[in-house]
This record gives sequence, structure tokens and C-alpha cells, in this order.
Amino acid sequence: MFLGVLILLLGVLLLLQQLDIIRGGVWEYFWPAAVIAIGISMIVKHRIPKK
Repeated sequence: MFLGVLILLLGVLLLLQQLDIIRGGVWEYFWPAAVIAIGISMIVKHRIPKK
């Protein structure tokens, strides 16, 4: 699931760049967003009890 979120995020950033909504390279936005997504994933996994 986490890999899917990262791919979705990359796709959204590429689309925003093509529409000239964001300026600069996609990688400048992707890596910080990926680190944030990894942190959120770790928090969510830690808080959800395993069955």
C-alpha cells in the first residue's frame, strides 16, 4: 500500500509540473514528500493494533 501512495504522489507531482502549477523539478518536491509519507506510514503502522 505504501508503494502505491508513493507512485500516486509522483504521478500527481508530474501532472502538476505539466500543467505549470509547480515550478522546478519534480524531484525537488518528491523527495521531501516521500520522507513525510514514510514518516506518516510509520506512525499509522505503529498506532493500528495487529489482529
